[in-house]
Amino acid sequence: MSTKGMCISQTANRFHRLVNCSGSVRHYNPRRAVLYVPGNDGKKLSKIPTLTVDSVVLDCEDGVALNRKDEARNTTKKMLDSLDFSNTESVVRINSVSSGLMEEDLQTVLQARNPPTTLMLPKVDSTQELDLFADVLYTTVQSNVHLKNYKPNLISMIESARGLLDLDDVLERGVELSDNDGPFTLEAVTFGSDDFCADIGATRTTEGDELLYARQKIIVSAKAYQLQVIDMVHIDYKSKTDVPKALASKLSDPSFDLWNIQTDLESLKLVAEKAAEMGFTGKQVIHPSQIAVVQSAFTPSEAKIRWATELTQAFHEHQKSGKGAFTFRGSMIDMPLLLQAKNITNLYEMIDNKKEGPK
Repeated sequence: MSTKGMCISQTANRFHRLVNCSGSVRHYNPRRAVLYVPGNDGKKLSKIPTLTVDSVVLDCEDGVALNRKDEARNTTKKMLDSLDFSNTESVVRINSVSSGLMEEDLQTVLQARNPPTTLMLPKVDSTQELDLFADVLYTTVQSNVHLKNYKPNLISMIESARGLLDLDDVLERGVELSDNDGPFTLEAVTFGSDDFCADIGATRTTEGDELLYARQKIIVSAKAYQLQVIDMVHIDYKSKTDVPKALASKLSDPSFDLWNIQTDLESLKLVAEKAAEMGFTGKQVIHPSQIAVVQSAFTPSEAKIRWATELTQAFHEHQKSGKGAFTFRGSMIDMPLLLQAKNITNLYEMIDNKKEGPK
């Protein structure tokens, strides 16, 4: 990585922490489930305090019709100040740079006395767009006295062929801005699968074979820059005959309520667990019933935690004795396996620190 002044700590969690050469540690919040809520729907937004979810996105972009953007901005600003997010990360998805709506989104939403912890920027296709976003964000923050020292986290979205091709450059630029007094801290990459399919002319299927290359590419690129990587929305419902076919047209109908659809939790569990195996660190969800299943899939099991803890302890004991390679539970232990164990224990500690439980 070309960003100056950065080095990776060999003993730190490569996924959750980035250590600069001065020794300071940047912590990442677990984002196992990332729930979208339309920014103009006060009724749904008011339910956020009752949900046990890592991240909730107050959406001003695709979840809101064009003629209701102003309503979404103002409702989002109001909810940021009135809701108790507790251990849930508050995220606002603004509109893309290319939409021409981004600046107004930032100017309105960031008037909130309690601005969002994180901003989500969709449809990032180039470093030029990221630079323009950074400039507008910087100007907005500097022009508001109450935003002194405000530096939000950033989640970047990849939703096109161009965005995928330029992903490495975008992430490198994002990390560079983050670590050189830029106006945000890039922490995660999210895959917008439906827009991506539309862009490349692919048909979205339940199996997702048409998206395998893109998902693997995003994982590799994100991990190369020590970023979290959040998987696509799973759109599969118990009513498998009519809802998927009519979903696109229904979403444009203001009377259609996505939260009233029953989701297929069995298939969701399978795809979420597979995503975790692939290397994703979380998954986007669009219904409250999906939260528990997805967060469970991205939480280390008790058996994995016990294995990781005991392996790490055994490693430290062998280090003290001056011995080199050693076996643990019948297997030879090398550094990649040790790193995997550290990833598991660090993730568990971060989840535990959120003190999850009924709200």
